[in-house]
Amino acid sequence: MKQIAIVVALCVGAWYFFIGGRKLDETMVRQYYEKEAHAIYSRDAEKLCEQLSKKAVIQSKTVMMGRTQETTSDREQACDSVRKTFKMFETVGEAMGGILTIEYEYHIDSVQIASDRKSATVEGTSVLKMGEAAMQFKSSFTQRLERELGKMRLVRGDDVTVVRLGGRGAMSQSDFFK
Repeated sequence: MKQIAIVVALCVGAWYFFIGGRKLDETMVRQYYEKEAHAIYSRDAEKLCEQLSKKAVIQSKTVMMGRTQETTSDREQACDSVRKTFKMFETVGEAMGGILTIEYEYHIDSVQIASDRKSATVEGTSVLKMGEAAMQFKSSFTQRLERELGKMRLVRGDDVTVVRLGGRGAMSQSDFFK
């Protein structure tokens, strides 16, 4: 009897690992982006990092003050970048008197679920504003998500971000780059 229970448990575990824990649908995709937005509002870099696959590759093009920088990051590099960005938010907030509001919006333009339901390709846009638009990040993205052991994770990301400085109460660009 004990051996039968062990075999059944192994079969259920194998089914979940190979089939059940890897299927996704559009609702799961949208929940992924809701969690991402919550992590950004909370400035929780670790929550954002948890959403990246260990095999993640992110290609970014950032345009700021007329200069374009292109980078390719793996999971660890992307996590370091998020941590540094949130630290920069803290520094800018302190320079602006200790209170820094963050506004974040995203829009999903399309979700294409693969026929095997193991991945989804998502296209969309996002806007992150800091301190009454003292700094604004406008992005367009194409991302591929997969489910790994029951959790949605970003496997591939391609994004273009335009950064603008300005707005009421903003630091000058020379202050920002000291």
